[in-house]
Amino acid sequence: MLYSRLFGKSHREARSDMKLTSHKLLYQAGFVSELSAGRYEYLPLGFIVWQKIINIIDEEMKAIGSQRMSIPLLHPMDIWKKTNRDKAWGNLLMKLEDARGSEFALSATGEGVITEMVNAQNPSYRDLPIVLHQTINKFRDEMRVRGGLLRLREFTMKDAYSYNSSEEDFMKTYNDFYKAYGIICDRFELEYRAVIADSGALGGDYSHEFQIECEAGEDEIITCEKCDYAANIEKAEFVREKINHDEELKEMKIVDQKWEEARSIHDMVKYYGRPENNMIKTIVFKRSNGRLVLGVVTGNLDVNPIKLAHAVGENELIQAEKSDLDAVGAIAGAVHAWGYDEHKDKITFVVDYSIVKARNLFGGFKTKTNDPRHVNYGRDFKHEIEADIADPYDGAQCSKCSGSLKRTRTIEFGHIFKYDHFYTEKHDGFFTDRDGSKKLMYMGAYGIGIDRAIATIVEKHHDDKGIIWPAQVAPYLVHLIGLDLQDSEIRAKVEKLYHQLLDAGIEVLYDDREEARAGEKFATADLIGNPIRLVISKRTGDKIEWKKRNEKENELISADEVMTRIQTQK
Repeated sequence: MLYSRLFGKSHREARSDMKLTSHKLLYQAGFVSELSAGRYEYLPLGFIVWQKIINIIDEEMKAIGSQRMSIPLLHPMDIWKKTNRDKAWGNLLMKLEDARGSEFALSATGEGVITEMVNAQNPSYRDLPIVLHQTINKFRDEMRVRGGLLRLREFTMKDAYSYNSSEEDFMKTYNDFYKAYGIICDRFELEYRAVIADSGALGGDYSHEFQIECEAGEDEIITCEKCDYAANIEKAEFVREKINHDEELKEMKIVDQKWEEARSIHDMVKYYGRPENNMIKTIVFKRSNGRLVLGVVTGNLDVNPIKLAHAVGENELIQAEKSDLDAVGAIAGAVHAWGYDEHKDKITFVVDYSIVKARNLFGGFKTKTNDPRHVNYGRDFKHEIEADIADPYDGAQCSKCSGSLKRTRTIEFGHIFKYDHFYTEKHDGFFTDRDGSKKLMYMGAYGIGIDRAIATIVEKHHDDKGIIWPAQVAPYLVHLIGLDLQDSEIRAKVEKLYHQLLDAGIEVLYDDREEARAGEKFATADLIGNPIRLVISKRTGDKIEWKKRNEKENELISADEVMTRIQTQK
């Protein structure tokens, strides 16, 4: 490809609203262009990378016996209603009506449609396992899009689905995908950690995420420094401290306390001279039906909204607003850990195990003039729901061993799910067994976001000059630069090498611009990030300058040596 003919040139600077490195570099290097918030256009360089990533994933899917297929983007709403997911997905699910008034959902995921497609084929035990995958656009009306390709409203996903006759057989398929996802990460040169995860609105209660450590990520994982325990923070368990167990149970007292003296946890620590874990903290969320959910934890912990949601049988909760608190007589900054009896039909309390295990705590029923001290759960107050609703903290004790836990910021690269009969039961996903009986198939689903994969690779493979693409996904293997192209002899040498490379099946981007200076051409090459840079100029004589993008040094070698080396890089 001639650079002079390439559509989508580089930009000197990224826009001021671009914060993440991958967003800046993909824009500056001419890989993507923004159509609207959360929707991007792939320019030719970006499209090549996009297609290579899809091809690699497709290869690994076929290697484990998956067959590629495709379904429409518009799904009849009735299919989504069978699993109540039209409500579970809420505003994330994009909907429309056709000219005849029929309701459709824009494809956000494909479990229901594909299960009914499989069922229509009347599978028998001889047909199982059935493993299918597709790579198509998905639509989710995210409230906040961020980081260029990391979180989009329209994106490309490889989603796969498996159907098995038994749980034992299903686990073989699940493990095939587990291994395949690891291989895909390796081919993209991404170090990953497979962690136990929450299934969210997709359903099921067993899943793994493939997480890539990265400060730009919006996920957090918890790992043990002693054993192999690893989980998403939404699923992570930890041992609660036995707070004040060296003390006798003390009588609860209501003490005078001015509102302004100890309103926050920080203020209470100063006022009482006790650590954060001696305080009671209550955080308020709201269910989709408007009922408030009050999570009660010790003052050193944060309530995890997903854990809290699951404790009350929801997939997600909404942050409560001041008007919600006013409706039950609660005051922001002083929400009670018990009480509100006159509004018990509007409130659900959930208490964390940290409170259950603690003694002689402070707070929990603050007013503008007083506050309790020496509060003990089970004696002074008690709630029906006790659950793990807190985020683990750095240094917390692992629930599997005596090791310390560590929190790490990550990007979710892929996610695999064990659904059992969650979908097949609701979509008549039966197969005919050997004895002629109808039985439900065991189902799994497996996803990788293509756009997010591109952004993740750039986040992990770049320097201060630009992108450093792994060879298997680079737009071109070679970036050929011709300097002094006004000299007909130099131009002839460059074009001879260019055609030699093309004839050998090498992907090459040739910067053939006569007006561009050497520094500009080198900067463009570094920004785009192809693995090998070759330079021919008056200075190189009868040699060719060879430089790998991920190395600092360059060297002069012969044309024959260039061809030999490149063959080993393919």
